[in-house]
Amino acid sequence: MNDIPEDPFATTLADLLEPLAQAMVARGVTVQAATEALKQALVNAAMHVEGSDTTDSRISLRTGLHRKDVKRLRQDGEKAPSVRSANAVAMTVSYWATAPEYQDADGTPLDLPREGDVGIYDIIRRTRADMAPGTVLATMLDQEVVEALDNNRFRLQTRAFLPDAGGEALVAAYQATLSAHLAAATHNLLAPKGATRHFDRVVRYSHLSPEAVDLLSAAAAEKAQILLEEINALARELQERDAGSDHTGRFAFGGYVLPTPDTEDGE
Repeated sequence: MNDIPEDPFATTLADLLEPLAQAMVARGVTVQAATEALKQALVNAAMHVEGSDTTDSRISLRTGLHRKDVKRLRQDGEKAPSVRSANAVAMTVSYWATAPEYQDADGTPLDLPREGDVGIYDIIRRTRADMAPGTVLATMLDQEVVEALDNNRFRLQTRAFLPDAGGEALVAAYQATLSAHLAAATHNLLAPKGATRHFDRVVRYSHLSPEAVDLLSAAAAEKAQILLEEINALARELQERDAGSDHTGRFAFGGYVLPTPDTEDGE
């Protein structure tokens, strides 16, 4: 009989993984592909803890993976192009929608030319996106984030980048959003007593009518959007202030709404 108590985290894994499993089943991702992804994640995590120059044997010991798998999976971990593309588009939309120099007196985003001191390429360069401006603009046109006008200018169609359902950009946004939240929550889970923890709060209520759920969803979405735009504007100003430096600090802030109306079976 094993007297070692089971880590409570292990007992929560199925619940934590269930939303990902739902996405996997819906998109036809098999257990073989999921296992390969988990192996890669374990190797990356072990390298983060032990250092990038640690040995394959040490990683194997920490993760339970065979050394030949560790050797195969070790790599630099550079983000996939689709992730970088989605980030670049989101940052460009953010600048265009909030920077005063790209808006008229009423705060409406201006129609912009491709190039120039006040042009789309100028915005893309200011975001410090590690992609060619032409590539980012092409993605924005494909996603219908911008509209090409007859006067060789482009019109912003949205103040927030919401990729098409099922597309590569939406998968990239899904990854970026969830990975940031998971990283913050994991830091809080593993932080030793007395260490600084990231802000991570949620409001939960049950036994609500469908009308109450709808009202709360609308109010939360509206207020969250206002706050996101305010933080976005401040972040842009601070990035501009530090434009001449070589700082590499990162910041992520998000919000979500999860309405669950009454179900037919009462669950």
